[in-house]
Amino acid sequence: MMKKILLVLAITAALLSCSGEEKDGSTLNIAVSQDVATLDVMKSTSRVLRDILVGHVYEKLFVLSDGNLIGELATGYELSGDGKTLRIDLRDDAVMHDGSAMTERDVASSLNRYIECYDAALSMVGDARFSAGDGYVSISAENTLYLFPYLLASSPQSAVITKESALEENEYGLITEIIGTGPYVLESFVPGSEVTLSRFDGYVPYGEERKGLGGIKHAYADKIVFNVVAEPAIRTLGLQKGDYDFINDVMSYDIPALSSDEDIALIGGEESGSIALVFNKKSRLGSDVHFRRAVAYASDYDSLMKACYGDSGYSIHSDYMEKEQELFSVEGDPYLEQDLALAAEELEKSGYDGQAFRILTSNLSNLDRIAVALVSDLNEVGIKTEITVTDWVGFLSERNNEESYDLFISAFSSVPLPDMKLYFGENYPGWYESEEKDEILSRLRSAESIDEASAIWQEAQHYFWSEVPVIISGHYSTINASRSDITGIIAEDGNHFYNARRIEE
Repeated sequence: MMKKILLVLAITAALLSCSGEEKDGSTLNIAVSQDVATLDVMKSTSRVLRDILVGHVYEKLFVLSDGNLIGELATGYELSGDGKTLRIDLRDDAVMHDGSAMTERDVASSLNRYIECYDAALSMVGDARFSAGDGYVSISAENTLYLFPYLLASSPQSAVITKESALEENEYGLITEIIGTGPYVLESFVPGSEVTLSRFDGYVPYGEERKGLGGIKHAYADKIVFNVVAEPAIRTLGLQKGDYDFINDVMSYDIPALSSDEDIALIGGEESGSIALVFNKKSRLGSDVHFRRAVAYASDYDSLMKACYGDSGYSIHSDYMEKEQELFSVEGDPYLEQDLALAAEELEKSGYDGQAFRILTSNLSNLDRIAVALVSDLNEVGIKTEITVTDWVGFLSERNNEESYDLFISAFSSVPLPDMKLYFGENYPGWYESEEKDEILSRLRSAESIDEASAIWQEAQHYFWSEVPVIISGHYSTINASRSDITGIIAEDGNHFYNARRIEE
């Protein structure tokens, strides 16, 4: 017996192709703080890359908006009575950028590559893989799959759909042919400089008028140009001069000037991710739980976050999940207040012998300032430190080298389910291998409802606070800004510009 779930999706006969909609003929110039090393979203953790490609060029079977699953390339799904077989029904009108119809094989092959790329997906489905049916794809696993559609809707782990032939990898294991079903196509990519998208006139919209991440994409602008501008001051000045229509990662010290400018609109405010101090648990200092606890107790989280964000734009709690995800909010944070006495006790238990604690970070969005503040805290309890600061691309490469650091500092975007946090992976930098971790996450993934998963996570969060595989120093509230004459930007689970347009004065 299969239980069928109809999604919040209404495909009507009145849908028009993208070329039939009113367009404003404009080019949107977006300034982003981060360069992208690759355009392979399944192999990248870059939030900026997702903002560029996911939703614009690539689409997924589902999106998640206000806690609701919404069909994008799917029209519904069914679960078997035991929850171990999942069937996903597909739209029959989606068009690939090469003009071909999206096929069941395209979807199954894309999802199977996605599974291979993410530990959370692999843990949930095991050796099972999707197969193509007539108008649907399906998968049968040994574990229950009640939460798998939510995983497929996740932003940080992007289960995007591409053409089967575009999945061929180069010598570095990356795909290079960018073909999706979205309202924009990739026009050009100049590493370190810009990514340009142009409207795909063959796009077939879906649904009703947009609500959150679901519904019609109008693609008003002819082109969207994402300019790599790492320096915050240059982004801000460019927005004020009108060179850019939108900038991300506004620094807190720029907020007063921008908020008083009638030509500028500030966007954002809710917790949208966390700053994580990820221990290298494979060797040296980070492999000892008492040393990890010593670092956690020694850290003044407010000082760490203030070093990066100034007086606003963050909140302090070491939950792994953001406060807006109320089902996964946990009380009892043991590290909320700095405690140097407990830090000293744990350091003594670790047998620390004075070797340097090596911290790796990047200069992206002031993350290196967190490292400097952390050094000050650790010096108070006698921990010697070394800092390595690189640019973002260099950081992504260096953190894969287990011999080069004991802890790295990075930002992680919000995810809908706790086990989707990348730092739980045995193969992700930090290398978290633990039978207890695997057992508790297995129970979480086997939950038959969100409420059951919430109850399991209450236990899990306290376990991870005790083990300290990572330190969450706080949660950031990403503030972005646009010109006041730009409307239709969707700032939910990233930044989306497919409905952005310039208002005529």
